Amino acid sequence: MSGPSSLEETVRSYLETIPEGAQHLSEKEIANLLLEFSALLFEDPEDPSEKILVSDLSAFELDEFLNFYLEDMFPEDAKIREKGKVFLKKFKKFLEKRSLLKKEQEEEWKEFFKENEIR
Repeated sequence: MSGPSSLEETVRSYLETIPEGAQHLSEKEIANLLLEFSALLFEDPEDPSEKILVSDLSAFELDEFLNFYLEDMFPEDAKIREKGKVFLKKFKKFLEKRSLLKKEQEEEWKEFFKENEIR
């Protein structure tokens, strides 16, 4: 492998593991929102070729995404946070299975999941 894979590549790989259907569309929607959110936070206008990595996502970014960004983007969707929680839970399992989370990041995410009652 030529270095760490980007967040976008990782999300695409994750989405390939989900069967087509209504759940896939919901997961794809949340995944695209995570990519959009990450781009807003991390993309460097000076160097758009710079990749956003999974390791860039700390508990702080997850919290901002789940508790602010999703609700701001979809204020009319009462279940958007729940959809986000489901996506993050499954995505985390995918990352752990592929050993893509750093040890420190794994601990941060674990605390974030606990604080946000994601089981």
